[in-house]
Amino acid sequence: MTIQNKFTTIRENLFPVERLTIIYACVTALFMIIFGAKENNLPMMILYRISFIVLIFALKFLYQHKPAKIIWFVRNVFPIAIIAYWYPETYYMNESIFGNLDRYFVAADQYLFGCQPSLEFSKHYPQIWINELMNFGYISYYFIIALTVFIAFAKSKKCMEYTVFIILSSFFIYYITFIILPVIGPQFYFSPPDNTILNEGFFRNTLVELQEIGEKPTGAFPSSHVGICLICMYLIFRYSRKIFFILIPVAFILICSTVYLKAHYLIDVVGGFVSAPVYFIISQKIQKIRFMK
Repeated sequence: MTIQNKFTTIRENLFPVERLTIIYACVTALFMIIFGAKENNLPMMILYRISFIVLIFALKFLYQHKPAKIIWFVRNVFPIAIIAYWYPETYYMNESIFGNLDRYFVAADQYLFGCQPSLEFSKHYPQIWINELMNFGYISYYFIIALTVFIAFAKSKKCMEYTVFIILSSFFIYYITFIILPVIGPQFYFSPPDNTILNEGFFRNTLVELQEIGEKPTGAFPSSHVGICLICMYLIFRYSRKIFFILIPVAFILICSTVYLKAHYLIDVVGGFVSAPVYFIISQKIQKIRFMK
């Protein structure tokens, strides 16, 4: 067997989401090698990439010897699970091309809305129950993603594979945008006390703990919280109208929370609405590329 035939065999045995993950890992690694990374973190990030790729191939070989449904499920979900790593990593690359751009987004909010909505929202509604509701909404982002995947899984294998690919591809497009457009958001750009909110309550404490693990000054524009939420809601609408309508209030609170919690400028939310259908369509086109099939 020639080297080309061996490569083709390996590629064909990989799931689309696995190929996409490997491509993203390699492209961003090349980007860091060319442009550098903050805090001399390149060796560790390369090591993580190697580990992820090794795990992908380990799962592939395990599935070839024991094609159980649970292994098939893990192979499709694993690339989605590690998005928790890819997001904060954009911080180490997000000023490789441009410097910080927040001042332009602050100016855009001021020009379009006559104020700074990310500062005024929580100032006008400081009540603890509203604060908790907004923190719950922000956390529900992860629930909506997981629910979308499980609804698709309940439908069929084909729906599951399509759904995880669209979500993962959309995430990667957002992350590439974050790397190119370094906007860190109000919570990092403004100084205390303007960048803080009431720090009380169960959901607030839960969110703070999550942010301590994976939050970095990166990824404000466009809001992936808004964009991915809208993409997931559209997919849920296709699979279950009943669940879609039940989730509308949760999605609405989630979108509001991005500004209330100072994670985003209001212009970032607008960017999330605009980017969601665009990134969805791009992801569909990527899925149709021969190499991904």
